[in-house]
Amino acid sequence: MTNHQSPVDENRLLDCFAELHNLVKIPRTGWIMAGVREPEAVSDHCYEAAMMAYVLRRYIAEPVDMGKVLTMLLFHEVGESRLTDLPRRGSVYVKQAKGTAESAIVRDVIGDVAPELLETLEEFHRRETIEAKLAEACEELQILFAALMYAKERNGDLTEYRLDVAKYDSYGIEIADKLAKLVGTKLDEYLGDAKYWELGYRRQ
Repeated sequence: MTNHQSPVDENRLLDCFAELHNLVKIPRTGWIMAGVREPEAVSDHCYEAAMMAYVLRRYIAEPVDMGKVLTMLLFHEVGESRLTDLPRRGSVYVKQAKGTAESAIVRDVIGDVAPELLETLEEFHRRETIEAKLAEACEELQILFAALMYAKERNGDLTEYRLDVAKYDSYGIEIADKLAKLVGTKLDEYLGDAKYWELGYRRQ
């Protein structure tokens, strides 16, 4: 981390925190489309993924910079503070523009307050280092886990998330892969014979 010795601008810091606070209020849109009542916010997703990464680090043999991993997960959705959360069925139409926009938003919202985050988040999106791989594995694992919890609570139609389990990429994090398979087994138990009605993905 870089310690800045420049004069503190309390107004700028407060502005930044106020924008980041949007992540506490913005719901994860995919859950809304799945019929989930009172779905998690974007910040819930980030926090839970960070907790998972902290624990799973214990089961990885090679050294991992956990400060970097936690930073990646806590800040990887900053772009949504202005763009909001886009469901994947909509993201396909704006994928490249979305990535460009979110990178620009990160720079505008927090780039001058914590400039080291820009490089850390770029590393996260490249998914090449062990830190980025662990962060990405937990980011996606959290989605599967949330689907399981909603299914357990009979909250929404989670049949689509069987597909997410099937295509889950652990990025070589063995314990994450094992957990994803266990989530899939339990998800099947809760969903039973319910069939997935594919909506929102039709293409001409």
